[in-house]
Amino acid sequence: MRAQMKNRRKQFVLLIGLLAVGWALGGCELFWLVVPNVPTGVDASDGNYLDQIVVVWQSVARAVRYEIWRASSADGSYVQVGETTAATYSDTEITVNATYWYKVKACNRAGCSELSDADSGYAAGEGVAQVPTGVSATDGAYTDRVRVTWNASPGAASYEVWRDVAQGGPYNLRGTVTGTLYDDMDASPGVVYWYKIKACNPSGCSAFSAADSGFTFPSAPDPVTNVSASDGTLNDRVRITWTASLGTATYEVYRSDTEGGTYALRGTATGTTYDDTGVTVGTTYWYRVRACNTAGCSAFSVPDSGFASTGGGGGGGGGGGGMPALPGQPQNLRASDGTDKEKIVVTWSSVTGAARYEVWRSNLGEDAGYTRYGETTTTSFNDTAPTMCQVYWYRVRAGNAAGWGPDSVADSGYRGGTLEQVNTSKIKVTVTPATDTTADVKLEWEAVKDATLFDVRYEIWRRGTAGSATLVYTTDALVTLTWTDLGRPLGTTFYYKIRAVSTYNCIVAGPFSGEIQATIACNPKAPTTVTAAKQSGTSIKVDWSEVTSATGYEVYRATSATGSYTKVAGPLVALTYTNTDLPAGTYFYKVKTCVACGCGGLSAASNGVTVP
Repeated sequence: MRAQMKNRRKQFVLLIGLLAVGWALGGCELFWLVVPNVPTGVDASDGNYLDQIVVVWQSVARAVRYEIWRASSADGSYVQVGETTAATYSDTEITVNATYWYKVKACNRAGCSELSDADSGYAAGEGVAQVPTGVSATDGAYTDRVRVTWNASPGAASYEVWRDVAQGGPYNLRGTVTGTLYDDMDASPGVVYWYKIKACNPSGCSAFSAADSGFTFPSAPDPVTNVSASDGTLNDRVRITWTASLGTATYEVYRSDTEGGTYALRGTATGTTYDDTGVTVGTTYWYRVRACNTAGCSAFSVPDSGFASTGGGGGGGGGGGGMPALPGQPQNLRASDGTDKEKIVVTWSSVTGAARYEVWRSNLGEDAGYTRYGETTTTSFNDTAPTMCQVYWYRVRAGNAAGWGPDSVADSGYRGGTLEQVNTSKIKVTVTPATDTTADVKLEWEAVKDATLFDVRYEIWRRGTAGSATLVYTTDALVTLTWTDLGRPLGTTFYYKIRAVSTYNCIVAGPFSGEIQATIACNPKAPTTVTAAKQSGTSIKVDWSEVTSATGYEVYRATSATGSYTKVAGPLVALTYTNTDLPAGTYFYKVKTCVACGCGGLSAASNGVTVP
């Protein structure tokens, strides 16, 4: 018994010793070794520091250290770049403005977790941003613009968009944005433009990106193809589908009771599907579609027939024996919104049993003030009376021998149009000296089509050799087709463009003309009077008349009035110069006027002075 008690005491002492050692080496982990969980919340700083990237994450239970792994792309090859016991790490072994990706492992004596999810970061640095990548300009996706997009550049605060009609340039600055998208609203239809991007910050701008080309559609879209109407697959409608046509803004869907009959507009769609719910069960209809944009509409597609299997219903019905039933409500009423310069075109779908239609109009709003305005047996009506841009509301009702059916849903429309582009080839530029150091730039151009109808004015936009164009003048009369830009400094170059605008608020400004260059040569006037007089000994004093705004003068000398003149002094601020230590001979002098951009031509020669 005593031996057993002794052994038990030894085992107890051994257990206590092991526990003490375990606590000293890391607590319970000596007995229950568990790898930590994967770190979460990894976040690398995005330009918050000039010379380092700070990575932080959520601390992990049982972790005694962390390994930081880095790659140059999200899916690249990660290598360990550091280790820390805190839940943060500063990576200083980096290139500024370069993007790095980071993952973290949590570790203890049992091992390390798997790598965490990645996060990217970069150091802003004191240098310029990276060159933008992924530049892409739209190829006919829009009829009124070219949209240019690119990838964000680390360290960029803004981006400059540059454009030219040739891939090799020279490129001109179009605008500056803070995002990664730019809409070039000055793109002329049918012209291919090339675009480059610079990334900029307070330290300067990057080099140009690679170029990409884009264009807008110059004309209406191509005809729609693959038109298909559902054949009884739906019980309350006919669904029409087709293939998209490049450059299309909307699609018009037309219907007829026969393949070769008269097609009437049923509705419009921006996608490639249209549901015709105003159908009669068992009746076969024929459909055709055309694609439209701001330049106009395509030719009609090849027609296709379709029908609904059950349900549905058309407008109105027949009735038997005697008086016919009242017609139904006209559907799909549409009034044109500025698409016609002479009239408002009102259209609607035909109604079964209708013999005629009444058109009612209001200028007070959708729900009040309607008066009977006209009658027609067709499903369209042209309102030629409205004032330009005046909005009118229309309702239509169908009638027959039984009377008039219900009013249609109202729709509004207005008379309007589209302004044409000012003809670039007809713009005339004349540069005329104004003062000793400035010149006037006179622009003359031709009126656009329908200028009187749309009460047109003209905007003149100007830019220098850098920067974007700004509006500098708007004509105040329809007949004004000229403008003079006064007092432009010598030695400068400016670019002008003109567009037509209307005093009517519904008429959108026309496209800009092409840019016209005006170069004001650096050629200040020379002094009008130069005189020379012999001083004592071997000196000659030269005097000349003052030129307003001159910053200095250069003096030239020759040994004959028509000889070769050599510069002997300047630039001088004074209006006099004494030429000393001259050898024997006769001398003549000429003077140049200098301004900020340079010096002009030589004056007339002075009188000759002889030194014995």
